[in-house]
Amino acid sequence: MVGDTKIIMNSLIEGISKMKEVQSIGISGGKAPIPKAGEGDIDIFIYCDVIPTLEKREALIDQMGELIQERNVNIFEGGHWGAGDYVMINGIETWLMYFTVNETLKDVEAILNGDYPDKLDNYYYPVGRCAMFKNINILYDENDFLGLLKKRLHEYPDKLAEILVQYHLDKLEDTEDLERAAARKDVLFYHFAIDLAIDHFLQALFAMNRIYFPSRKRTLDFIKNFDMKPERCSERLLDILKLGSYADGISQSYVLWRDMIDEMKKMYTHS
Repeated sequence: MVGDTKIIMNSLIEGISKMKEVQSIGISGGKAPIPKAGEGDIDIFIYCDVIPTLEKREALIDQMGELIQERNVNIFEGGHWGAGDYVMINGIETWLMYFTVNETLKDVEAILNGDYPDKLDNYYYPVGRCAMFKNINILYDENDFLGLLKKRLHEYPDKLAEILVQYHLDKLEDTEDLERAAARKDVLFYHFAIDLAIDHFLQALFAMNRIYFPSRKRTLDFIKNFDMKPERCSERLLDILKLGSYADGISQSYVLWRDMIDEMKKMYTHS
């Protein structure tokens, strides 16, 4: 180590905040504890009037000198993850992701309006960005952009919940691949089909419970705290996966799956 990771992080954040284009800085997942090397990374979200030039961002990182072991500026540009720079701090991968305030606000409004009810490229969940904003740890917020956004997202909109639940329940009606895989006892085909189905199930379940679906990580931890869910939801999901992992268990797996989906639909209808 070349120094205390937290001190280096604070110095980096201070340098970013001094760029005149920057309005707000936040870190997802909370600032503490900082992960150990190899156990996680650090995602820093930076919101600007305009994205600082490549030269400015390079100069900022260069100022850190030997406190940063690796660097790669503009490793991606635009899209879901903004303009992205990468640095390594004491073995911890750290991502600096720059976005404009105006585009961010447009995206959030479109998401809340239900324009993006499903995952996009490479399992990016638009509603997961709302989850991130709701829980973001604010490090710098000159004009209260992040603070106001957190308040805006505090209550899950009923309209969004209705759109998402109905969309994903409708998708769950398409059982053709599951039925074909079960009939053929095709383990890999069934695995493919049940993964897609579980994705729709989870997104519907989160919306029913007015929780922004963050990603497929730590799903069981969320489910155990939900009020509205099929009986023994987590256990049944695990049984479905276990039975679906071998040819002679697929048929039983599919029966358990259909029972749980039917239960969830009835639950939603009577809620």
